[in-house]
Amino acid sequence: MPTFTIVTTSATQGSDAVEVNTLSDEFTNESEALGYSRRMAEEMVGLAHQLSLDFDYSNIGLYEGDLVDEEPDTTHPSFRGMWVLDEEGPAFVGADEFHEAAPEPDLS
Repeated sequence: MPTFTIVTTSATQGSDAVEVNTLSDEFTNESEALGYSRRMAEEMVGLAHQLSLDFDYSNIGLYEGDLVDEEPDTTHPSFRGMWVLDEEGPAFVGADEFHEAAPEPDLS
């Protein structure tokens, strides 16, 4: 069974604090890991509605492999994509789409 790492990052409007949690677990395949991370995303959005919180910057990143002892980011080669959370609900952005949408660095 392949191992995937799920990194949840959550911040709310009006707060400088950001909470980051990481969990690593074995899944049957990438599809199962994606489904599990989607349920987490939906629960976070539901909780925010119950508490009347507005998201400022919240997401759930999906990485292939056990990265609990690392600090993976979207440039990590194991990055598979992320659930971007807002009031509308979670939307998944795959790694390729995420990197295509990223602004080009200014090398001047």
